[in-house]
This record gives sequence, C-alpha cells and structure tokens, in this order.
Amino acid sequence: MIKSIIGGFILSFILLLGCTIANVNSETVFFAVFILLVGLAIIISGVAVSGDRMRANLATESKTDKKCRITNSINLMLAAAPVLGVFLFIHSFV
Repeated sequence: MIKSIIGGFILSFILLLGCTIANVNSETVFFAVFILLVGLAIIISGVAVSGDRMRANLATESKTDKKCRITNSINLMLAAAPVLGVFLFIHSFV
C-alpha cells in the first residue's frame, strides 16, 4: 500500500517534469491521468457492471482472484491520490 502511494508521488513528479519540459498545460495532464487511474480501478474492481453480472462473477471466482482484484483496485486508487493532490495544488495556487 505504501509502495502505491510512493509510486503515485513518483508518477506525479515525472508528469510535472514532462509537462515542464514539453511546455504543456499540466492541469489537463494531471486530471487526465487521475481519471485514467480511477477508471482502471473501477474496471478492475468490477463495480461498473450490473448487479446480476457482479453476483455471477463473485459466485464463480475464487477467493484468491477476488483478493487480487480488490488489492489491485485499492493500489490504483492509492496511486491516484497523490496525482489528485498535485492537481488540486496546481489548480489552486499556480
């Protein structure tokens, strides 16, 4: 879990450095990356499907598959948190 947060900070630093070098609007890039990470977390967790399909998926998958899916979703959300923080900082102060 801590590795995901640190990975989010490293991703934020790389994005900020890339936006500075390429002279691109960093607000747009940070928001797009945040939406991408959250979207991937939603897709991996299986929240974006109907209730019938979710119940069918839960009935047929093993506990290790479920644990892996939920862990990956949480890690993506934790990696998205620093990106959102930097986006809000740029949006507010810069």
